Amino acid sequence: MRFVTPQNWPGFAPGFKIFENPAGEFFADLNESTLLPPNYETYPVYYVDPVLGADSKDGSGVDRAFRSIAKALSMPGNKRILCKPGVFDYLTGWKGYSPVGNVVVEPWNESGRVIVSTHIPNIVWNSRGNGVYSARCSTYPQDVFDDEVVDSWGNGYRFEKKTNSADVASAPGSFFVSGKDITLKTVDGEAPDSDLLVFTNQSSGRYDTIGTLFIRNFTFRGGFKPFQCTTLVPGQLVTFVDCRFQYSTTDSDGFAMEGPGRTVAIRCTATANYGDGFDYRHGREFVEINCSGVRNGVGLSYLDNGTTGHFGSIGITVGGVYTHNKGRNIHDVFDSKRLLLGATLGHSMGIGPTMTDLCSGASSNSSSLDYTEIWALGVKYLQGSDFSRATASMGKIWYRNHRSAAADSTENAGTIRPI
Repeated sequence: MRFVTPQNWPGFAPGFKIFENPAGEFFADLNESTLLPPNYETYPVYYVDPVLGADSKDGSGVDRAFRSIAKALSMPGNKRILCKPGVFDYLTGWKGYSPVGNVVVEPWNESGRVIVSTHIPNIVWNSRGNGVYSARCSTYPQDVFDDEVVDSWGNGYRFEKKTNSADVASAPGSFFVSGKDITLKTVDGEAPDSDLLVFTNQSSGRYDTIGTLFIRNFTFRGGFKPFQCTTLVPGQLVTFVDCRFQYSTTDSDGFAMEGPGRTVAIRCTATANYGDGFDYRHGREFVEINCSGVRNGVGLSYLDNGTTGHFGSIGITVGGVYTHNKGRNIHDVFDSKRLLLGATLGHSMGIGPTMTDLCSGASSNSSSLDYTEIWALGVKYLQGSDFSRATASMGKIWYRNHRSAAADSTENAGTIRPI
């Protein structure tokens, strides 16, 4: 049957049909083509090839392709950018460029995927013995991953950063950085190969402008916030379809959206990021459909979440999986609102009250009251967390068809109430 939003839901209308089956599962009926900019077929098309392209060319065809995505983004006006499937490094990728006009970015054929990475290419390693290697990089290194040693979600092994090179010798899977110099000890004692990735700290992707953005089949890996967007225009639309945001560096989130525009993420994944997976701030409207936020948060803080809204953000989440994050799997704070339909949550890696699957509101120790509210309908909670749902300060969770595996918790005036 067709789902109707609760009468007390104060957020925006979805703009697409949502259906609920007798089992309490939710499905979004959204035609992705409706999210493309009007008349995008008429935009100038620019091609990008990181191997055979050259930024001295005009980008007008496969044989005239630019080498870097940043060069294509720098072209004036509205544009459609078709990238050759494959890997773009920190020299040939997006490079934090914020383009002018409406932009559509896709692979140039249906068979491949584009990986935009801040990894440093062509590193020449020198053996120091006992599995220790050193190199002088072309730019400043920040993080190291081994993509040969992967977890269940396809995330490589994140090396531990040490404060001096002496500590590296006794710690496989660690590294030390001094300027452009890096010393590391591999996990298996073997020489570094193409699966060992050294990332610099630039952005994989950035969009700070007033245009419409549509991206499909991209992976953004490494750097400071693999993709970040700051907009100031209410209703401005940025859309990500089948995208992945992975390996953010120290204290940064994977998918960072800020400002009063609207973000739509369809079948996207945020994973193995240092901070939050999906992060929305300062009045951002967002839609997540069948997304996943897993294994985010690797620092000392237990406040890193799978997805989170801050400072008056309003979102609709349909389906998806949010599990195994360092803090709460979903945590909205500071007067944010979320309609959460049929998601699967579980296995929070927090401690104490942060070992919670779903939380509404910040701590009562915050400087102001927090009136965050979450409408959680048909949500499935897996085993592995101390609390399924929690509220703090003046937060509220409204629920229906609650499939719980653990207890609930309220702090001070927090409310958890059926609808």
